[in-house]
Amino acid sequence: MVGASLCGFVSGWEATTMFFLFPEIRDVLASGDTTDAAWILTITGVISSSLLLQGGRLGEKYGYQSLYKWGMLFFAFTSLCCALSPNLWVLILFRGLTAVSLAIISPLAAAIIVAKADPGSENMALARVGVFVGMSGVTGPIVITLLIDSFSWRFGYFSQIPIAILAAFLSWKDAEIPGRNKRREIDFVDSTLAVLAVGFLVFSLSKADEWGWLSRNFLGTVLISLFLTLMVLRRSKISDDPQIPLPLFKRRKYKFTSLLAFTIASTFFSHWLVLLLFLTDIWDFGLIKASILLTVMPGMVTAISIPAGRMADKYGHFPVIFCGVFIYTLGFLQFWIFADEKESLISLLLTVSCAGFGMGTIWQLLSVSASQNVQPDRIGSALAFVNSIQRVGSAFGIALAATLTFSGTDQPTAALYQRGVGFIVITSLVSLLLTFGLIDKSKNSVQTST
Repeated sequence: MVGASLCGFVSGWEATTMFFLFPEIRDVLASGDTTDAAWILTITGVISSSLLLQGGRLGEKYGYQSLYKWGMLFFAFTSLCCALSPNLWVLILFRGLTAVSLAIISPLAAAIIVAKADPGSENMALARVGVFVGMSGVTGPIVITLLIDSFSWRFGYFSQIPIAILAAFLSWKDAEIPGRNKRREIDFVDSTLAVLAVGFLVFSLSKADEWGWLSRNFLGTVLISLFLTLMVLRRSKISDDPQIPLPLFKRRKYKFTSLLAFTIASTFFSHWLVLLLFLTDIWDFGLIKASILLTVMPGMVTAISIPAGRMADKYGHFPVIFCGVFIYTLGFLQFWIFADEKESLISLLLTVSCAGFGMGTIWQLLSVSASQNVQPDRIGSALAFVNSIQRVGSAFGIALAATLTFSGTDQPTAALYQRGVGFIVITSLVSLLLTFGLIDKSKNSVQTST
């Protein structure tokens, strides 16, 4: 399962790489045009989120590990193509293909780990992914910055290749992974409708700040997405093998896990944007200094993931996730109340420490919660749907945070950026209420270690 766990490092490194490569790519390939350069970010989110459901379903049909290893090799190949891209639009094309590989490896890695874990130790097994995610978040900013300063943006993509090849190599020997269903059908119409429905929604959210939340473009694109979603749901209701796993929503815990996936992703992804802008625009921190301070968050993820998984295996998801959301909310609440134009490292370190604690406690456990008591040949779809919800939530959170913190002038203020912090606090409080839906009322729901 080490090869599958390395997906956490690969996906975390990929996200870190894009964060630091964007400014130079904008200046070198896009001649300073931020709108054109932003497509290397937009296309990844749109394509990966829209294909996640298909990635999970294909894994169920062809085998989780078989498809995972080829998806990881495809990621390495597309990263090489990105590094060698002669111009911006070729790079955007290959970033889209990278998104295809991410849609395959993300849900299948979790499916492999959950399916192979011993009963009662699923949370502990998946917590290892959180450790790798945290490690990539700590080392990524330093390594990528050095590569850019010493060479060029191309080496950021080169750096992704060795770890992807290693993950594929460690997964090469086929193991007996429960869950393969060769009779699983891939309906072209249903698949196309699902891809377009999610794709239009994520694209509209990624453009919300540019278009305006009440603009014709935004509302029209959302309406198209909703119409396509209704078509998918209608077809899923009459299908013996539905594209969206509707029977899972009869389970209270799965419904609340899906809702939490949306709200948690909205806060986790937007807090990076809000905090970084606050540090650089209001406190005048340099990018390197701000990035180093923010690595406290992934550092905490690395430290807390394994203990959180162990506690969840022993006591269940509700108390552990509730504690994580509560601590996370307190950290941003004090920053919302006390942070202003005057620099306060104590307030910042308290915030990022609480944020890291929450991330390490919550993120991976949601995957186990989503797959709990799910048939092995449906784990891929169950996890893929929750991952897709997370991508939609992240697009929504980033878009709304950007709108709240953007003044339309050249003079950003602490008051404007505090609106973004306020959004994080409010959404966290909603998440805190949603955690009560994770309480499993069955007597034998929690497996304790003996």
